[in-house]
Amino acid sequence: MFSHALYLPGLDGAARWVNSTQEHLPDLELVPLAYPLGRDLKWDELADVVVARLRALGTGLLIGESFGGAVAQKTTMLRPAAVKGLCLISAFSHEPEPFASALGRAASRLLPRSVLSPVARLLAGWKLAGTLKGEERQKFLKYFENLDHTELARRLKLLSNFDVSDRLIGIKCPVEVMYGSRDAFCAAPEQLEYWKRIGDVRMHQFDGYGHMVTQEVPIGVARRIREWAQRVGEAHGR
Repeated sequence: MFSHALYLPGLDGAARWVNSTQEHLPDLELVPLAYPLGRDLKWDELADVVVARLRALGTGLLIGESFGGAVAQKTTMLRPAAVKGLCLISAFSHEPEPFASALGRAASRLLPRSVLSPVARLLAGWKLAGTLKGEERQKFLKYFENLDHTELARRLKLLSNFDVSDRLIGIKCPVEVMYGSRDAFCAAPEQLEYWKRIGDVRMHQFDGYGHMVTQEVPIGVARRIREWAQRVGEAHGR
């Protein structure tokens, strides 16, 4: 069985939200990828960065959450030999909210920091915080408010016109898809139908949860990751 999996974080580029899931995976280390900073990103460039890290870890297990799921899909399509198994958490195969993304990009360019921070908080609460409640929700919104919004804008720009839905049929490795039933991004009926185009795919819905399932249901997410890693390992004699 594989001992490492490369984890591609969401739009914020931080792996903190998957830490609680890692606690329930003693035999599989989720190694976070740091996205390049300070310049506009290209899909080919990101795919090369991901593949180099996979090779350095000696693994073919690739996990992508939210924005990281888009990067993971692109990498699997551009560099299929490097990816033995693909796990998508709260992910999407096409730009999920063009209006919200365009608003975020424009705000990052045009608004001063004093105005931008509460706008970022509003957008995070509207589309990302989902079913987080109480103190956890406030921590998430405060964290998002204080991020480097220039880097967020670069990643949102990369997602502009992102759509690989028609190419999912070309993914041949074992794929695991996890999402919350109340996730406006990922539980849409159209998106769930798209995932079925993948030949070797298993899908799991966490009922009553939103976009942040790695934080809200870490035991359930960890169990599916473990089962997926075992499935990939068996397919490759590991």
